[in-house]
Amino acid sequence: MRFVAQGSALETPTEVVADPASKYSDDWRSNGPPGGDVRSLVVDPNNPDRFYFGTLDGQMYTSADAGRTWQFLYNFNRPRLFVDHIIVDPRNSGVLYVAAHRHKEAGGFFKSTDGGHHWRESPELKNEALHSLTQAEANPDVLIAGTFNGIFRSDNAGDTWTQLPTFATAGLVHVESLAIDPRTTNTIYAGTWYLPYKSTDGGKTWKTIKNGIIDDSDIFAIDIDPRDPNHLIASACSGIYETRSAGDSWKKVQGIPSQSRRTRAILQHPSIPGLVFAGTTEGFWRSERGGDADSWMVTTSRQLEINSIAVHSSRPQTIYIGTNNYGVMVSYDGGKNFVPTNAGYSGRFANVIVADREQSSRVYAATINTTTGGGFLFVSTDNGETWRPSMRSMPPRLITYSIMQDAHNVNTIYLGTNLGVYRSLDRGTSWAPVWAAASSTKTKGRAGKKRALAAARPTAPKPNDTVRRAQQALNAAGYNVGTPDGRSGTLTTKALRKFQTENHLPVTGKFDGATLAALHVAASGDEAAPVMLSDAVNALAQTLDTGNQQPLFLAATNLGLFRSLDPTQGWQKLSYGSAFDARTTCISADLQNPETIWVGTAASGVLVSRDAGKTWQRMSGIPSEAPVNVIARDPRRPNYAYVGTKQAFYMTHDGGDSWGRRGGNLPFGDFTSILVNPRNPDEIFAGNAYQTGEIGGGVYRSLNAGSTWARIDPKEHRLPSQRIWALAFDSQDQNTLFVGSHSAGVYVVPRGSDSVSIVSQ
Repeated sequence: MRFVAQGSALETPTEVVADPASKYSDDWRSNGPPGGDVRSLVVDPNNPDRFYFGTLDGQMYTSADAGRTWQFLYNFNRPRLFVDHIIVDPRNSGVLYVAAHRHKEAGGFFKSTDGGHHWRESPELKNEALHSLTQAEANPDVLIAGTFNGIFRSDNAGDTWTQLPTFATAGLVHVESLAIDPRTTNTIYAGTWYLPYKSTDGGKTWKTIKNGIIDDSDIFAIDIDPRDPNHLIASACSGIYETRSAGDSWKKVQGIPSQSRRTRAILQHPSIPGLVFAGTTEGFWRSERGGDADSWMVTTSRQLEINSIAVHSSRPQTIYIGTNNYGVMVSYDGGKNFVPTNAGYSGRFANVIVADREQSSRVYAATINTTTGGGFLFVSTDNGETWRPSMRSMPPRLITYSIMQDAHNVNTIYLGTNLGVYRSLDRGTSWAPVWAAASSTKTKGRAGKKRALAAARPTAPKPNDTVRRAQQALNAAGYNVGTPDGRSGTLTTKALRKFQTENHLPVTGKFDGATLAALHVAASGDEAAPVMLSDAVNALAQTLDTGNQQPLFLAATNLGLFRSLDPTQGWQKLSYGSAFDARTTCISADLQNPETIWVGTAASGVLVSRDAGKTWQRMSGIPSEAPVNVIARDPRRPNYAYVGTKQAFYMTHDGGDSWGRRGGNLPFGDFTSILVNPRNPDEIFAGNAYQTGEIGGGVYRSLNAGSTWARIDPKEHRLPSQRIWALAFDSQDQNTLFVGSHSAGVYVVPRGSDSVSIVSQ
């Protein structure tokens, strides 16, 4: 998707910058990776081809071809804004209403009269967190909004709002769901974090309607039967309930397993009687018998989390769902089978991008799943135009923090993840943790197999002392073994198997080498033994061992910096000493100067070793109170270095003896990525992930080694996401820039013809 200039009623003018560094490219494309989080998803009641959806980062998208392709419509420019409710006015499709929130924090109500191109924010609801919104069928001028502080009503199509008197009714706050009887605007149903309520006088007075509902039930959704307004179905944290007496009494709907009971969306089909859909945190469920017991079937993977369901009555067999991670999905057979339909939409948090060193069009990108945890890995073979998943043999909930292509074997790729180091021997086709014997035996022959088996074979430590210390480590990690006694009894074995399972280790039930390494426990008499990294690895780097000139791997972890000549055989810690924070966030090392290693820490600023990690000193020009995100060094001028922290950007041109902060036109910010052009090291890019409202975010460019800067991402808020987490060049000529965003995937930015880039030969 290319982005073009759009106006905005909420935008403020941006001053034109004349700096030559700003003339980089007007062509910013977001082609994926496709999918992401979709919150509210609605269809125009007057046009079955027109759809809208909202995201959890303040954006809206639309489709004019029944969801086959999507176009970016609007950016409210408010990070972390959940656009959870969209209504298309049935009288005029150009009129849209949006209710939004930031959990407990304010979100607001917005109205558009031109199909979503311009918006007006309601002043009465500006400071409210809106979690629900509904429109009256009997009088569409009536809108009801549910907020964290109660309920508001508008009688003039959202132009003005009045808070309803709900404070006299105990518990009528934190309003999660709403519905209005189609026969009258006086009958309103409200679901809160605790119970359902009802008003029969337009919201002046309220009563609880909890007969048959378990107390303290969070009511996620309320749906009124289009054929019988007295028949309602409500989804709650304690299950699904229905009433045929307009809420006087409820009965629990059986059939959906309890683990799927968090049903975020419930819908009685508008034109097929008895067909009911439930979108849950564990898949899409359908019933053809009105939700009767034993009539429910799950038709998607239970790994799928569903936020919304949309159906147009004129196309009864076409069902759309908005999901976490997988974007919009569509079924053409009444909800029995679904396929993704996300062309033009990427809502992914792209935190790492690496271009393949030899294959010019091959790019790797890691994403983080914002709502569900875990993440995905994608590969593009056409310079970011299309993407495909690359996650074979990866465990669920794996998050990639670092991607490194081996300096000597381009087919080998390493990942630093929340579960340790993973490796691919086939350029990303399949993956395995580096301690997995199978991945070693494929390429190392008989001798390699013997070494791999030996590495996986249980150690024979002194049972009492080693087991006791391992028990202590299990207790400290939250796996209760009781009082450590040095004996592997039933409770210890049970906790050990759970630890091995959750850390994706071979489940042996024994304190074997891999498990002891993951617990950071050395066998008795072998305190210096290598350990396996099974916790978060924040960054990876490769250099040379100064002793034997063999390839040396470095890993930054929250426990410190580790080194290894062969990651499959374990890692050894490089100590900073007691004076510095061990939590290591990033590494800068190179093959030409292996003695010098730079690391960023969480609370000790930047540390440097000039003797291959034997001793360390802190760079005095970098404050220690701000965690360090990234260190980039000039590939041609080793004394030129650039540091991005959670607060500011720093640079040195003399190896760290003196430091400058920011540079001209560069604001304070959360600088997560720095890119130095290897063909012209005076050209530097910096990505900023800090944004609040109109301020912050963006990609900055310098043409003079950081002395002055200009912002290069398009003005007037044309991008869906301006918080930047990753930067990379194509590996061939550095004329394509890849930009990883917080909620719009990877931007592909070809260098413009008038871009100033003097290439040094």
